[in-house]
Amino acid sequence: MARKDPPESTDPKSRRPIPAPFGMDEVFWAAWLYYEQGQKQDQIADQLGISRASVFNLLQKARDEGVVNISIDPSRIARADLSRQLCDIYGIDECFLLPERKDAGPLHRQIGHLGARVLESRLRSDDIIGVAWGRTVLALSQHLNSVNQPHLTIAQITGSSAATFDFSPVLCTSNLAARLLARCVNLHAPGVVSSAHVKDILMAEPAIREHFALLQLCSKAVFGVTQLTGETLLVTGGFMTQAEVETYRTLGAVGFASGYFFAEDGRIIRSEFDDRHITMPLENLRAVPERICVGGGPGKAAAIRGMLRAGIASIVVTDETTARGVINGG
Repeated sequence: MARKDPPESTDPKSRRPIPAPFGMDEVFWAAWLYYEQGQKQDQIADQLGISRASVFNLLQKARDEGVVNISIDPSRIARADLSRQLCDIYGIDECFLLPERKDAGPLHRQIGHLGARVLESRLRSDDIIGVAWGRTVLALSQHLNSVNQPHLTIAQITGSSAATFDFSPVLCTSNLAARLLARCVNLHAPGVVSSAHVKDILMAEPAIREHFALLQLCSKAVFGVTQLTGETLLVTGGFMTQAEVETYRTLGAVGFASGYFFAEDGRIIRSEFDDRHITMPLENLRAVPERICVGGGPGKAAAIRGMLRAGIASIVVTDETTARGVINGG
């Protein structure tokens, strides 16, 4: 984490001209001397011929303008005992836990923020990243730092739905691609169609076949997790009717992630809805090397437990309270 020295009051009239070697870009040089050469603010003030308070302001401007990007290594969070315990129990690769915090804003945005840092730390220039939908996935995309990754591909995992516009698959995918300046590949098909026959016709279309062939090459997948009890985004977002959700609950489902319903013991639960749902095949999803699930909060412990037992995620980004619920309820 960056050092931060407190500002001091100063008279702006006392500011001296910037020496010639630094005159071209004082914001850059203040940042260079501070972050790269480790100089103190009073040393930089002497070199630039300005007050220490002016140095503080230049450093703040460097962050605001993107000259300097400050990042925290999320692997330190992953080394917590609770994270290791969850990984050992459920056989996943990594777990990143958001510390318990009060009055820090909506939990899905906090988890999305942490998820953004986790994803950034793992990016490779040739990645193909499959993206699903949800509030936490959208929050992740909104908290990504702008990075130029033109050779990286962001691909939509599941079909589109106008009803879930605020956090739709199209919006989540395109927003993530825009933040990374990456190639965006949307799936030009509805998420749910009227019959299995219509799905078969669409899946036979060359453009759709090419899209799903691309998904087989994914190196990463990013998705959320939804519980089926209480208020669920599947219904409030217009993706499904309450009756359709109740069908899955009757069959034993406790959660939904990246296009699939599952029981708490990890069994995949299916109904006729799956025959009409256009999404990445489960065997292809499970074959993705890094499957990052972002989600947590009250009521999601059983859903996350079932998802992990189903082998849908290999990396989890959640909060401490939810993680304890996942472990203690298992």
